[in-house]
Amino acid sequence: MDPDEPSSRIPPRRLALMGCDVMLALAAAVAVASLLLEHGFYEPPVRVGVLHAFQVGALAVFMLDRIARLVLAPKRRLFFKENWIDYALIAGAGAAAVAAERFETPALSAGAIYVVVTQVYILSVIAIRVVGFQVRVAGAGVHPIWMLIGSFVLVILFGTGLLMLPRAAPPGIERVTFTDALFTATSATCVTGLLVRDTAEGYAPFGQTVIGVMIQLGGLGIMLFGTVFAMLTRRSLTVRESLLAGEMLSDGMLGRIGRMAKFVVLTTVCVELAGALLMWPMWTSAAGGGAVRGGLYSLFHSISAFCNAGFALRSDSMVSLRGHWQILGVMAPLIVLGGAGFPVLYDLSAAAWRRLRRAAGRQAAAPVAPLSLHTRLVVITSLVLLAAGAAGLILVEWAADPGATYGAPLTDPRNPQPAAVGTALGRMGPGGQVKAALFQSVSARTAGFNTVEMNALSDAGKFWMCLLMFVGGSPASTAGGMKTVTLAVIVLGIVSVLRRRERTEGFHRTVAESFVRKAVVLGSLYASLVVVTTLLLSIAMRAAPLASGQRATFVQVLFEACSACGTVGLSCGVTGSLTMFGKYVVIAAMFIGRLGPLTLLLAMTAGVRPARFAYAEEEVILG
Repeated sequence: MDPDEPSSRIPPRRLALMGCDVMLALAAAVAVASLLLEHGFYEPPVRVGVLHAFQVGALAVFMLDRIARLVLAPKRRLFFKENWIDYALIAGAGAAAVAAERFETPALSAGAIYVVVTQVYILSVIAIRVVGFQVRVAGAGVHPIWMLIGSFVLVILFGTGLLMLPRAAPPGIERVTFTDALFTATSATCVTGLLVRDTAEGYAPFGQTVIGVMIQLGGLGIMLFGTVFAMLTRRSLTVRESLLAGEMLSDGMLGRIGRMAKFVVLTTVCVELAGALLMWPMWTSAAGGGAVRGGLYSLFHSISAFCNAGFALRSDSMVSLRGHWQILGVMAPLIVLGGAGFPVLYDLSAAAWRRLRRAAGRQAAAPVAPLSLHTRLVVITSLVLLAAGAAGLILVEWAADPGATYGAPLTDPRNPQPAAVGTALGRMGPGGQVKAALFQSVSARTAGFNTVEMNALSDAGKFWMCLLMFVGGSPASTAGGMKTVTLAVIVLGIVSVLRRRERTEGFHRTVAESFVRKAVVLGSLYASLVVVTTLLLSIAMRAAPLASGQRATFVQVLFEACSACGTVGLSCGVTGSLTMFGKYVVIAAMFIGRLGPLTLLLAMTAGVRPARFAYAEEEVILG
């Protein structure tokens, strides 16, 4: 070789790092496969002892990889600082292994403790690697919207595979098919709650755990976990990573994305743990099996409520538990907090903190900054919808006639036809009606729990619920729907036109015309989504009877479409009787409803550059 030519040899350090990458990938694949074989099958095809040996080998590779990279790092102190979580896990695993002998009991041997420590460490390392990889990809030039869509698709596909494992279904029950697994995974990740297979009876604890994890990942977004991971490693966020987190939080202020992300994760953990603790007594008695089972049920339903998912480990949702104070006193507030949106919670908590500091004399007596226009619109619109939704449901159910023949209501004792059963709320006393209406007004936007049978509502009651589901929750929340702020801006625009104002105004502020146009586009696209879904479901259900043997009515199909598009999860019994085509229609509706139709359109037009010119204006005739 000519000495003047540049050397093509790979530097030894880079070659060693490439070898570490290959070994790490192989160890991760072996670890995942061994865990799936052990926990995904009732009778693993490979001996459990052999699987544990593979897991110990993977653990050794993971630890040696960290040590090797630390030795090879040119700046070891900085590398250790950026990867302190890995070394904390190694130290924790070592301490747990050393202490295993002390915690050994007849029911739990030291060997079993070693296995648990090994598997927990492997799962933690894999989770860190996945999130770290997502953070690196986010800074590699991929458009934030496509990263957002891709993260949901990957979680859904991986969850589908897990739900198809034999252990996801109870023993003696048919395994979950691909379509049903995809439907459930989409419903969980998109925090909807519609079911083609009962969560309580159709899934074993393994499958229920997978559903709970997907609810949490879908509610907050895996991209948000990546943002927090980057901050935990004390690495500053790139502009693309900040934009990506901003897409999840609907926050355009790059300067506060880091603070907001930390606030979201911390708030979620605290609120869900508090909700689980308060619901523990109810689920201990309702679930049976003691305090541990009650605690697990409480945690699952706290996550499901805060993420507005609507999944329940009871076949009748909350109908048989509606007498417990936790339903209206704990679950409803969890739903409201999750559906309010994290920017609103951040704004309200910051305002409350400033007032507390002023009251304690730790802050100068300066005028308190007012709440943002977004927060005020969310709070007022949500309160109006909550009160109007409950009052309207009581009113329409009270006024609804179960049916009439010969000009007389079926409830009239003089009617010769069989007496009809009263509406769902009509069977309760006044106090029960108010409680049920309040809870359903909260849950319809977009939690999906129910304390009354939806199919027992009158047609007017079902349509009223459709209106609430259509609006949904607030932006940057765990809820779906058209969103409260979209409705508020459209209403403010109508009021401004009626008042002959040139601009859209509210609370002594002017809403930018670009946001007004966006609100109109969002509302129109969402309405179009509901219309198309209703049309396709009407075609799919034209020859498919419900479980009752009757055909689905148009109102029932509309109810199902609004529930799917709004990621609500309430059903009048249509979901369980969907045809194959109908299932995929609902899957698409849930996915588009969670991400938002405008998000998908923006992703498709990401390469379109804005025009730098304008045509001459000309008036048209409206109305």
